[in-house]
Amino acid sequence: MKRLIVASGPVIIEDGRLLVNLDNKDDFYKLPGGTVEEDIEDLEEACHREVKEEINGEVEILKPLHPMIIWKDPGNGEKACIVLIHYLTKLKNKEEIRPLEPIKEIKWLDIEEIKQGKYNVAPNIKFLIEKGDI
Repeated sequence: MKRLIVASGPVIIEDGRLLVNLDNKDDFYKLPGGTVEEDIEDLEEACHREVKEEINGEVEILKPLHPMIIWKDPGNGEKACIVLIHYLTKLKNKEEIRPLEPIKEIKWLDIEEIKQGKYNVAPNIKFLIEKGDI
């Protein structure tokens, strides 16, 4: 049986730039976010918790964006069903964000430069661009 993983996270855009982070697991930029804790929280609560845990961020959820399903775990290549739930959000504490372990770096990437392929970004960022959410 495939593993089922449900993850939630914010899409934070300001002045034509997308907030991303880099951790010590992957060599590409990702959106903040992570796995929803079973029987503890809902999708929006997980979005708020993950952004707080990864970058000390506080967000206001504006609207849900296109969900994405990945059928293979990018970390180990094993079969899995990974459901990614994205929310367009507004960052409420820009001055207070900072990388928290295991996050190594936070960066604002120019969206036009992402579209031109200047940065190595996670598949869900490319997906959201294709869908017109970013």
